[in-house]
Amino acid sequence: MNDLCKVLIVDDEYLVRQGIKHLLNWETEGFQMIGEAGNGKEALEMVSLVRPHIVITDIVMPVMDGEEFTRTLKATYPEIEVIVLSSFSEFEYVKSTFRSGVADYILKPTLETEGLLTVLRATADKIPSLSGRNLALSSFSPSVDSIIDKLISGYEADVDTNIIHDTFPWDSFCLLGRSMKYMINKDQKELASYKTSLVAEVARHVSQDLTKVHLIVTEPEMFMVLLNFRNKELGNISDVVRTIATVISKHEPECCWVMGDVFHHLNQIGNVYRESFLKMMDYLFFLPDRTLIIGSELPIVPKNDIKFNMNHFTDELKRKQSDTAFQYLQEHVEVLAGQYKNDVFEFKSFLSNIIFVIITLLDNTKIDTALLEEEKYSYFKKMDESRHARDAVRLLQSFLDKVKLMIASTDNKESNRLQQLLDYMHEHYADQLTLAELSKHFHFNTSYLSSYFSAHMKEGFSEYLNRIRIEKAEELLNDDSITISEISGRVGYSDHSYFCKVFKKYTGDSPSSYRRKKYKKQVK
Repeated sequence: MNDLCKVLIVDDEYLVRQGIKHLLNWETEGFQMIGEAGNGKEALEMVSLVRPHIVITDIVMPVMDGEEFTRTLKATYPEIEVIVLSSFSEFEYVKSTFRSGVADYILKPTLETEGLLTVLRATADKIPSLSGRNLALSSFSPSVDSIIDKLISGYEADVDTNIIHDTFPWDSFCLLGRSMKYMINKDQKELASYKTSLVAEVARHVSQDLTKVHLIVTEPEMFMVLLNFRNKELGNISDVVRTIATVISKHEPECCWVMGDVFHHLNQIGNVYRESFLKMMDYLFFLPDRTLIIGSELPIVPKNDIKFNMNHFTDELKRKQSDTAFQYLQEHVEVLAGQYKNDVFEFKSFLSNIIFVIITLLDNTKIDTALLEEEKYSYFKKMDESRHARDAVRLLQSFLDKVKLMIASTDNKESNRLQQLLDYMHEHYADQLTLAELSKHFHFNTSYLSSYFSAHMKEGFSEYLNRIRIEKAEELLNDDSITISEISGRVGYSDHSYFCKVFKKYTGDSPSSYRRKKYKKQVK
């Protein structure tokens, strides 16, 4: 293995990295894939740990791009050769990297097995420490790690049964792992050291004679080992895993372990990993208080087939029934959060979409949504970064609480504004008051004021003004010293006959009849 040329891949696109990793049989061709990184900064940390002979790097990447990475790498490790990946449009940009000592470049659109192998061999020939190695390399067989990596990634792999049996002598396998997302800010060296200590911790609890513990290199935010044991030891393995989870949770309360389904042939590891283990890892999002998840021990949750009725929700908001709408939403979200088999991405997307819909609907009202518009992308980001369903639900609740306050504040303003309108009408009912004059006084558009008044008072402006005037007329009719004609003028009617007509419409009596009935009651 010492004759193998070690290669590190650097590209921010996971699928590109996977494609390159599985484009050829690395060890058979004399190369060893020793790691991958998503940007230049991450790659520099890995270089100090694994010391590759060759680095294959993309140019356009976040955090630190390929040009800066190459310049920094060659300044510190001039012996490491660099091969640049680029597209046609980036070629001028690529040429600048040659000043830093790039060995060669590969165009992504033309990347294929023979081309990659040709460039790798030519670059390896430039490395003095590899001179004289046997480039036939037919004696090299794929390592166990490369076989597992291929199988987990969904590729076929030639499994040398002798090598596999030497490494894994027993008849049963299972995956054991945990999330390390909350440790993602640690550098590569710290993460690698911590994963090594976890392997030792797992190995310390199992019987070395009956169980093999093999670290599987995955993405940085996950720790995973493959356990190989005799099938009759399954009960003991489960007990051991329970002990490990309990011990580690004492000083890492946020840590939850996942024990995958048992399988009996290494070729099954890819399907078990993708179809079972990763899904169980997602269950952690909905089951945050557990220290261990074993599929067979999970509770049976009735499937929820009730769909969220977005039309009903938006209709309630449009009708200004926000309390009813939000109650309906919260009840539905509570049910979703209790379904641990739900898709995490779909759950987060649903909550983010609800936030977007509410802001859009409020934007068509009198509520000032400028602050919500500013904050919505922050909500989306925090929602995406939520580690548990309860965190996402709390974020939604925080948003709804803010919206409720804004609605209440706006309702209070509307209430005050309406009260001002009514107070003015009660004060000036005797004047020749019209909708146009009222609109002008309060700086409203006349047609808007008409609609506004009807929506809030359940009757139009004229009907409400007539009601005020007739109520005042009823009071004045109790005084016999005031003539009906005089009362008509005092309450705002210049036309006596029209006054009598309106009075009868609202009371059922003419003004004179109303006065006589009042008088008879007083005499009695």
